Amino acid sequence: MAPKQAVISVVGSLNVDLVTRTSRVPVGGETLTSESFDIGFGGKGANQAVACARLSRTGRQALNAEPSDVEVRMVGAVGEDQFAPDFLKSLQKDGLNTSKVQVLSGKKTGVAVIIVESQSGENRIMFCPGANYDVPVVDLVDSDSSVALFQLELPMNVVLHNMNVAREKGVETIINPAPAVPLLEEAYQGLGHLIVNETEAAILSGISSPINWDEVAAVFVSRGVKNIIITLGGEGVYYQTDKLHSQSKGGKLIPARKVQVVDTTAAGDTFVGAYSVAVARWKSSFSGADFDLDSAITFANRAASMTVQKRGAQSSIPWVDEVPASS
Repeated sequence: MAPKQAVISVVGSLNVDLVTRTSRVPVGGETLTSESFDIGFGGKGANQAVACARLSRTGRQALNAEPSDVEVRMVGAVGEDQFAPDFLKSLQKDGLNTSKVQVLSGKKTGVAVIIVESQSGENRIMFCPGANYDVPVVDLVDSDSSVALFQLELPMNVVLHNMNVAREKGVETIINPAPAVPLLEEAYQGLGHLIVNETEAAILSGISSPINWDEVAAVFVSRGVKNIIITLGGEGVYYQTDKLHSQSKGGKLIPARKVQVVDTTAAGDTFVGAYSVAVARWKSSFSGADFDLDSAITFANRAASMTVQKRGAQSSIPWVDEVPASS
């Protein structure tokens, strides 16, 4: 039987980034002339959805609106304001299905006002969630989805409700719990894939100074997680599974690809998107084979290595044909 089209439902945030670059931050009552100003589209949900779309098709496929074996659905909300039309057009240009993005009357699209000090690279961010916090607690994951992907920039009750919905419908569930806050036990039960960085792993596991990733992973296995992926920056990616743990086997570390790092913005989102594409294709294949974590993480590592070599968020996420075939 031929595999059906894979469907990734990304339930998450959509934010407009207003970025000002300046030599220094003005003091109270002072006016400075900035070096530059840019408007970009972001939010962890939208960034990861763009990553899923770009890493499942070539730029030519998107440009010519050619079909792909992976459909990516953005699920969330924007406001009824001047930002929403261009935001949705940008997502559609990347090949996303935006029919499940609600345009909420009387609301504003989420906005992040970002001030970047050009000399130090330090940033200061003021975030107004806007329509993101008005997403209702209703079923948002369709039963034909192969994968449901979540973050924590929507209200927690929306996320937890739809994680349960996804699992009840047999949809493979992935969460990248950022920004990191402790989760209820129900979030972990039967969870297919948990993707965290070092900081998130420490906060969620309760182990404040992790020196043994096997111990950290064991906490998540005990809570019911099947696959634990911990990204370690330049050190690579550690993973553990419930099956390996039950056999008293330690986790595995896959080295990072060595490149010249320019900007790490959206690198994590690129990793999550690439990994989700691999999960979705596996889920829709009907092959019965175990998921190949090594292959998925290696692909995600290569994709993220391309992102860190460019500046920006969504603009730095590569198309699949821009990702090297090997390290």
